[in-house]
Formats: sequence, structure tokens, C-alpha cells
Amino acid sequence: MKTTASTSGREQGQSKSGGERELILKLEERFRHLTHLLYDTRIPEHVLDEELAPYLAEDIRFIDPWQTGAGRETYRRGAAGFHCMFRFDFDIFQLNVQLEPGHEKGRVLVDGTMNLRQFDWLYVYPLRTFLAYDFSLERPYTGGEPHPLIHRHEEMWSLGDMIEAVPGVGWVYKTLFRPGFSYGFLAASALCRRNKQRSAV
Repeated sequence: MKTTASTSGREQGQSKSGGERELILKLEERFRHLTHLLYDTRIPEHVLDEELAPYLAEDIRFIDPWQTGAGRETYRRGAAGFHCMFRFDFDIFQLNVQLEPGHEKGRVLVDGTMNLRQFDWLYVYPLRTFLAYDFSLERPYTGGEPHPLIHRHEEMWSLGDMIEAVPGVGWVYKTLFRPGFSYGFLAASALCRRNKQRSAV
């Protein structure tokens, strides 16, 4: 995984306290590593599960344009399944941690590209992807660094871009369906406007 840029505590102004800036920087590094684990299928499944499990809340929910699922064990099985069945990695362009007042909860936003390598002998498809992690911070009774627990992981990308990447189907979608739908929509729009104008007379 290649990191090309990052918005971090260094770039969020000097108004934050030194402790808050340090916490944000540490969380950025933690979530950068977690994103690498999740989105680089070259990572062995046992390594993924071992390193990821401590950061999963019992009520974690995963959402993407195709599916949704809830629960820690469901999430773990799903993550392992993706690593087993698919081939991809992820380039991070920007990663930003936002903490709520009190520093008990926060959100991580990641902007990047998921490189789909299922047919890399033919083409590696770069799918622009946005990730959002909602987390809480657990503070050990014995002191030490706060530990993030992920409660929601959302993956956002264009379903149209995904369909367009499918060999054969993508050509039909791009060349026939999208232009045809556009013409049909414009025709329906013109008809709707004419009907409104007539009814207003």
C-alpha cells in the first residue's frame, strides 16, 4: 500500500493541545496500519485476524454499496473471506482523524484508490474509494495509551464504476445503457415540463 499524502494533526492548526495532537498522530498511524491489513489481500488471513481482532467492537457494522453486516464474528468472517476470494490493495491519498469533545469517540476518513487485481494479467482497475471508521476510545485501568474500538466501517465507491469494470458487461453499461438512460431521462423531462405548462394554462 502506498501513502501519497495525509492530513494529520500537524495540519489541523496549532490550537490543539500537544496531548491531543499526539493522540491524533498515533491514531492516524494505527488506522493507516489497519487499512493496510484490511485492504491488502496479500496479508495472510491468520495475520489479518490476529492483528485486527483487538480493534473490533462487539457491535461493529460493515456497510458498502453491495452489502451490510453486523457483529464482531460476522465482520471477522467477512474480512477473511475477502482475503480468500479477491485480490486488491489500497493506496491512501488522505487520512484524517476527527475526535469528538472529551475524546471518547471519533471518526476516521480515508480517501484513496482500491486497486482491483482479480484479472491483473489483463488490467488492474483503480476504484476510487472512501472509507469511514467510527470508533470509541477505551482507556486501560492501568494507564497507557487509549485503545480504539471500531463500531462502524463504511466503504463508499461508485456502483456504476464497478459495473463498468466488468468485462463485457462494462461495455454494454458504458456504451449502451448510460447514453440510452440519459436520452430517455431527457425525453421524460421534456414531456413532464410540457404537461406542467399545459396544466398551468
